[in-house]
Amino acid sequence: MSQVSNQESFIFKTELMVRRSDTRSATVVGGLFVSHLTYETFIPLVNEVFDAFLESYTWSKANIAGANIIIPKMEVEYKSEAKAGDVLEFSAGIFNLGKKSCELHISASQKVSKEEVGFAKIFLVFYDYVSKKTLEIPSEFRAKF
Repeated sequence: MSQVSNQESFIFKTELMVRRSDTRSATVVGGLFVSHLTYETFIPLVNEVFDAFLESYTWSKANIAGANIIIPKMEVEYKSEAKAGDVLEFSAGIFNLGKKSCELHISASQKVSKEEVGFAKIFLVFYDYVSKKTLEIPSEFRAKF
């Protein structure tokens, strides 16, 4: 996944602490025991940030400016370890705003070292579940981004 996001376009920021339940433990080659965030445990944190991003506009996944969405695709890139107790800084922003779809990019970095931990790209398609058809992006949403 190529990351082309302009950092100034990340308009939402929040912090989350990595919990023990967010990590996976394993013994790796050489008998080394590791316990850290992995790509599959990174996704629930991304989902938490997605919800917080929407809530900052008084929206939810079920009602974004009066519309629903479907998420046909999500890409996750895991870049470095984060361990239980680490505080991660998350940044989120809307990119590639089209007629009926856009992307939500979410980046996570270590608060102390600023090392990037992971990056997610969530593809959003605006959708009407009653008519079973895609919708144009609501003007209220478009005006914000």
